[in-house]
Amino acid sequence: MTRERMKVLSDQIKDHRYRYYILDQPVLSDEEYDVLERELIVLESEHPEWKDPNSPTGRLGSEPLSVFSKIEHAPAMYSLSNTYSFGEIQEWITRMGRWIDTSELNLAYELKVDGLSLSLEYEKRKLIRAITRGDGTLGEDVTENAKTIADIPLQLPVDAPEYCLIRGEVFLSRKRWEELNQDRDLQNEIRFANPRNAASGTMKLLDSAEVARRRLQFIPWQWISSKNHSKSMEILSQWGFARMPLYGSGSLETLSHFIDRVQPIRGTLGFDIDGIVIKVNDKSLQEQLGFTDRAPRWAVAYKFAAEQTTSCVRNIIWQVGRSGKLTPVAELDPVQLGGSTVKRATLHNADEIDRLGLKIGHRVFIEKGGDIIPKIIARVPNDDPPNLTPSVMPTSCPVCAGPLGKSEEDDVAIRCLNLRCPAQLEGRLLHMGSRVALQIEGLGDALARQLIESGRFQEPWDLFRLIDDPQAESFLTGLERMGAKSAQNLLEQLKNSKNKSLAKWIHALGIPFVGVRTAEILADHFASFERFSQCSWEELQTIEEVGPKVATTIIAFLKTYPDLAQTFDDLGVSPENPISRQKSQSLAGEIIVVTGVLSQFSREQAEECLKNNGAKVTQSVSAKTTILVAGTGAGSKLDKARSLGITIVDEAWLLARIPSKNF
Repeated sequence: MTRERMKVLSDQIKDHRYRYYILDQPVLSDEEYDVLERELIVLESEHPEWKDPNSPTGRLGSEPLSVFSKIEHAPAMYSLSNTYSFGEIQEWITRMGRWIDTSELNLAYELKVDGLSLSLEYEKRKLIRAITRGDGTLGEDVTENAKTIADIPLQLPVDAPEYCLIRGEVFLSRKRWEELNQDRDLQNEIRFANPRNAASGTMKLLDSAEVARRRLQFIPWQWISSKNHSKSMEILSQWGFARMPLYGSGSLETLSHFIDRVQPIRGTLGFDIDGIVIKVNDKSLQEQLGFTDRAPRWAVAYKFAAEQTTSCVRNIIWQVGRSGKLTPVAELDPVQLGGSTVKRATLHNADEIDRLGLKIGHRVFIEKGGDIIPKIIARVPNDDPPNLTPSVMPTSCPVCAGPLGKSEEDDVAIRCLNLRCPAQLEGRLLHMGSRVALQIEGLGDALARQLIESGRFQEPWDLFRLIDDPQAESFLTGLERMGAKSAQNLLEQLKNSKNKSLAKWIHALGIPFVGVRTAEILADHFASFERFSQCSWEELQTIEEVGPKVATTIIAFLKTYPDLAQTFDDLGVSPENPISRQKSQSLAGEIIVVTGVLSQFSREQAEECLKNNGAKVTQSVSAKTTILVAGTGAGSKLDKARSLGITIVDEAWLLARIPSKNF
């Protein structure tokens, strides 16, 4: 009887959680639900041999962790480009016409939940890993915390594939956010600024029992291997995932009606949204469109107009970024906006100050651009107090007193022309150590500021001189909050960074307009740092995806540092493309495209494996393509390859040709 009672309780609790979290139709009070849960906990403690591995009590959290491990995303979790008007959506569709026929394009659209992105990995239909977005390439393993979220299934049904990668948004309902804030008021603790911050902070807690108490929720927005987005979301809802309360698919006209329907009722929803996500529905078309350096070409976010409020400008200061760009920032009387306190707002550039006719003392309208970054949009009309102080454009850098000027690539922005300006050095140093570059753990804002203030470093890469400096540890431990262990860890991180790939090092240089993807393209072409440092504008123009603007900034950077390759050699840094160290040239001369889902490789691993054996890998099928590697679910690329008479092989061919997975 006890074992049967445990089964009944488990099924009842799962059903009530489904009603509460998925259907939003609870039939029990919280107190009645708690009685059922407590009874099951007691029975499971008395009879652990009968406990179901998928028992709902597993959602209550495990022992606190000491740290989150870092996991690489495969494929990467890209951000979305933003649009702010229907006209910009039309422009997005027009741009897609370069790659696909958009005359009868079917779009999927759904709410953009304001929370924390999460990637869920299922193996043999069991949840094995949950990873935060992080920087899109590397995230944190928060699996134990994710298991406490009631609407994340721990086990998928038998009709699901054995392996699934599902991505979505973790969020906190407005009701639950307010309940938690009431609890914090009673404990004299600081309130959560807004539901998004509360959800993000909760997923970073090391104590999953506390995560469970806060009752986060999850809504999926992508199943990686699906062929049609709308159909995949319906399938996921049948598997126990939540479904967006408002969604649709169709033409540009139906999308317009959807936007008009959602915008006025966004405040009535049970959770925060900051816009609508629009996607090309067909996966084969998504593959043809591909990605830019930062975002998919087949999806955009339509951001709602932000909330507005007014405040008074008390001062206008000028900040210097890592590229030397001067940005005016207004210091404001503190105001509440979008659930947080706003004290500063960007003004973009000097032309914006002139456009607004802004002076210190004016009252202004401010909003959060895309609901994130505060900005001034206009002055309050008919509000001109006497004796206002005009904003004065600096005649020299406010940080280093160096000369100012405009670059060839940007005729609006004013820049500090001193590359050794402390503000630029600090920004460039932080960029070099960031996750998307060399990933030097421990190199944060406070340490970077102290390193630059020490005067020992004229360039970001000078930091590597510490490795062979016998006084390095003594110097580092003399900085604030730097003990012997932290100093040793930093030096070890620097040693390890010497071996990072050429692509990482090119990106770490901080050349304007050279992002992660462009750095990878450059690394593939030049193969060594010495070759890259000697490149010409004309050669750069022969490289696919490198335009005149990017080429110009690269050449300008390299002219500034003509001895950079020798400097790196002196530092013991000799970054090379892994392809230049390949063990095999068995696929030299082949131009290969990989499509579909592979069982033994991720697509990124397969592509790296092919490159390391001499092949050139591209994303689209053309007459130049020599081989197509087709996994399961291959779509339009397979059809095009057949029509062009291209050799088509499967994963078994790849394994047979490269049995050691040389990547």
